[in-house]
Amino acid sequence: MTTAVNSSLDQPLIESIDAALSALGVSTRDSILLYLRKEYSISIEEIPQRIDELLQALHALLGYGARVIEKLVIARLIETGEIALADARGRTLGEIIVLSRMGRNQLKATD
Repeated sequence: MTTAVNSSLDQPLIESIDAALSALGVSTRDSILLYLRKEYSISIEEIPQRIDELLQALHALLGYGARVIEKLVIARLIETGEIALADARGRTLGEIIVLSRMGRNQLKATD
């Protein structure tokens, strides 16, 4: 399933994913990005539109480690002020992206 993302979150999301993967080391980051490109035809630029596929691919590659990457991405989005901690608490990255698309008012209504 492909999830469209609010374009204002696209670049911060890409940067956050890049930073989370870089935490594993540059060569590991590059290897994961190559794997995503070759096995799933996902480039880093396409991630905002294919977040669900990205998360599934990371899970297939890293198992539970994919959840660690997801948490690092969420933490970076909170740190940079793209999302509020209260809005992220208890949610997956996919849920946060979908809710951000709906807008802040609807996000508050789901709490």
